[in-house]
Amino acid sequence: MKYFVIIYTAKPKGESGETCISTYNLDNACKRCGTGARLIDNLISKGLSSIKTHFFATLSGDFLISNELYKFLIDKGIKLKSLKKVVDSKRKETTFYHLYTEISFPKSLPSSEGLVTERQCQVCKRNGYFNDVKIGDYKKGIPTVIVPLKLIYQGINKDFLESSERFNTWEHFGLSNLKAEGMKVVRYARPMLIVSERIKLAFEEYKVKDAKFAEIILI
Repeated sequence: MKYFVIIYTAKPKGESGETCISTYNLDNACKRCGTGARLIDNLISKGLSSIKTHFFATLSGDFLISNELYKFLIDKGIKLKSLKKVVDSKRKETTFYHLYTEISFPKSLPSSEGLVTERQCQVCKRNGYFNDVKIGDYKKGIPTVIVPLKLIYQGINKDFLESSERFNTWEHFGLSNLKAEGMKVVRYARPMLIVSERIKLAFEEYKVKDAKFAEIILI
């Protein structure tokens, strides 16, 4: 079985998570920045009523899939019944599921490519990951290029891989902030999401838009 990081390629849609007063458990999160906060109960959202797409990421970086795509994946035998419905501010169920897991891969090897760190928390060093971008030169006709993502892992146990079809990365994308201070708001950086080849193939069969997959390397 192959595994892939799923990447959303369009503009984020709607709000979710901290900005919508979703509830998080911080027992195992970084005490300084909050990275690793665990969502409790349903993800709360705003601004989803007019969205018709089957897969997208919110402004907070949460992945959502439509009822229709969820049912299609279930019919394919993909184990998603642990997923919960996204709810609105009045706790009414929306037409989307939160594509989420609490199972995480270990840190990728230093030979991995496609990520850089910036303003990283010096306690946990799990947040502050960003796309590695090579800035071009417009005058010389050299385009700006996003370095392809290639996460490399060693010694991942087969039983662990077979335990799920969805995993978080150890690395969390963007910055976390545990307290609202000045211009800063509470935010927990999100991990990237690793999915099985079965999910990738099902997305492709359903012709899901704005989804790209970067294969991880297992050695």
